[in-house]
Amino acid sequence: MVHGGVMVVQKTIRDIIGGLSVVCVKPGDSVRHAARAMYERDVGAVVVMEDGHLRGIFTERDALRFFAATRRNPYVIDVSVVMTPNPVTVSPDTPAEEARLLMLSNGFRHLPVVDGDEVVGVVSLRGLDFDSSWPG
Repeated sequence: MVHGGVMVVQKTIRDIIGGLSVVCVKPGDSVRHAARAMYERDVGAVVVMEDGHLRGIFTERDALRFFAATRRNPYVIDVSVVMTPNPVTVSPDTPAEEARLLMLSNGFRHLPVVDGDEVVGVVSLRGLDFDSSWPG
């Protein structure tokens, strides 16, 4: 892209997620298990996978909402009850700014990154905001 006579390199999601691994849980895993996985891996979201397919995303916001608004036992409630089912996704080739605007306009903080049928990452609004402050 050319802006003001200067060639501007537009970063893609692939540039941002690099080789980060995806933290996955199953729909039948407990809310506590999913929250613990997020804590142990220091991530803000886990993807919920079943038979190799993306079923949902469970985020720190989902965990907060669950723990603050319910007296239900996190050891026995399945993450599938609390997750966001069929989440909006982006591809690795999605421009970073496009993903950022998608999140801002929809109130998301995390988006699964899908390449074909495979979940290859999760991008966060915080990661995009930080990364976009640095030149290509």
